[in-house]
Amino acid sequence: MKKALLITFLCCLLSLTIGYPILYITDEWITADQLNHLVTGNDLLFGYTPYGSAGYAASHHDTLCYTLALPVASLPAYHLFSLFGDDFRFAVLLLWSALLLAVLLMVEFWYPRYARFRGIPWTWAGIISWGVLFILNAALYRPFWFVRGVQPYDVGVYPEVAAIVFTNSVVFALLAVVAFLIFREVLGSDRWGVFGLAATVCCSSYLFWSGNAKDHALVALLFVVALYCFTLYLSRENPLYLFASFVAVGWTAWARPELGPALAAGFFLFGIAVAAGKGRREVGKTVLAAAGVPLGALPLIVNNWGLSGHPLVLPWVAGYAAAGGKALPSGSESLWSTLIGHYTPPPGDLLSGLYGAFFDPVRDGSAAFFQVSPLSFFALLLAGAAGYALIRHRSTGIPSRDARFLAFFALAAALVVLAYARSLPGMSASPGIVPDMRYLSPAYLPLLVIGVYALKHAGLDGDGVGEALKVLFWLAVVDLPLIFIILQVIAGNNPAGQVTFITTLTYLFLAGAAVLYIAVLAKRASPRLLAYAVPVLMLFPLAWEVIVDFRFATSCWEGYHFWIPVVQYIWYIQYAIFPL
Repeated sequence: MKKALLITFLCCLLSLTIGYPILYITDEWITADQLNHLVTGNDLLFGYTPYGSAGYAASHHDTLCYTLALPVASLPAYHLFSLFGDDFRFAVLLLWSALLLAVLLMVEFWYPRYARFRGIPWTWAGIISWGVLFILNAALYRPFWFVRGVQPYDVGVYPEVAAIVFTNSVVFALLAVVAFLIFREVLGSDRWGVFGLAATVCCSSYLFWSGNAKDHALVALLFVVALYCFTLYLSRENPLYLFASFVAVGWTAWARPELGPALAAGFFLFGIAVAAGKGRREVGKTVLAAAGVPLGALPLIVNNWGLSGHPLVLPWVAGYAAAGGKALPSGSESLWSTLIGHYTPPPGDLLSGLYGAFFDPVRDGSAAFFQVSPLSFFALLLAGAAGYALIRHRSTGIPSRDARFLAFFALAAALVVLAYARSLPGMSASPGIVPDMRYLSPAYLPLLVIGVYALKHAGLDGDGVGEALKVLFWLAVVDLPLIFIILQVIAGNNPAGQVTFITTLTYLFLAGAAVLYIAVLAKRASPRLLAYAVPVLMLFPLAWEVIVDFRFATSCWEGYHFWIPVVQYIWYIQYAIFPL
């Protein structure tokens, strides 16, 4: 409980520190409009007001084509902010200050072992610095306007955006806790859990999407909850955990309907395969547990019924049919057309699409899957090592319990890719797929679990993990700012150039780390070397995060500046030194 609370506070603090409530891509207009319509009572299916251009609305037949998962989840934040009016930013600032103080006190009293650095009580220095920061933030504070004036939809007033982005920060904190629990359950210790959490923050885009009004953080959270419950089922063989996992699959379908069928079918078949060797009763329990999917999908069913008039017809289907003057399809027709549209073989070259999405995007400035998450590539190395051992009729060295875990996480990642397989040939060239292959982002965590397990399989022990965390900390404190400065000197006003530079460094170090990993497996190098090589590899995606989320914050529109005034003025300073 203490660890979960500390992780929640720390990750929410991190997200609010580098986050700013502003729109990043045009698709976020839809969610912001939906939240506005929920609050004002306007039509929840049609009408791009107060956000969105006429051209964008026309291209979508004036249909707000997302489900209401993220807007509904953002309602509490909106109503909370409404209590403070134009001073809602101050409420966020107070929360941020309270979180920072709470984290320092937690470390001091719950984990005194880590509250001293060479005998110096750094937490007390942190508390003094906290007081200085509070005064500076108060002095630099300027309100974010919340209340719209006489003219509707005043320029500079974006309360819906603020509520959605704040909700995503909370979602990211919860996702971090579940990620820690998954790594701890699979790898068997808190230290591995913390390392897995660090890998998730560094080697994924979850932190980035926690600072925007898109739903990728929410989808990842619900998906990860489903993974965790299934992991508990595999570990403890309690069918209630399997039922809970299927319920979470239904929740995921509400946030992302196209993911639901693949996850439900894949989890069900894997559950049947696991239960098959235990007798008919266990198979029957698995079949009954699958009832959790429609139960978890009840919000989606209500969502569909309220907007389209049919529980199986998605809102965008009804909206597009009405715009085209066509009859509303039946539930079965809509369901089958959705399944066929997403799961039929894709047009175009699938292999080149996979290469572009995972290694080398066609569009400049976009980041490939393994560039954002190079540690996930170790999942492929582990698969290759296991396959080689099987071909040579040798033992893989992976216990049967762990093999089930790895097979499940591999399946989970494959199901995400399958759900978007039809889009893969053109995904890496699409102008809307920025800054990463965002629709594939749920797959970061299951592949990271396998990648981190690969390090343990190679012989990295608990002491090595502790050393790796120390190295990563000092790299983030010392080298990350240096990399940022070097990037601004080399390509200060060129985001695509900075991303390309980081991509080159990432792949160079990934190649070196892969060679070292193979050498460790071949007993030609010490596993301890991984404790120094892997943190360097994890640093480069963190540098990418600083580029896309901090340096080029002005590439966004319709919203406010950074939540925290001191961070805002730090951005002004770096902007003055390295103008765009």
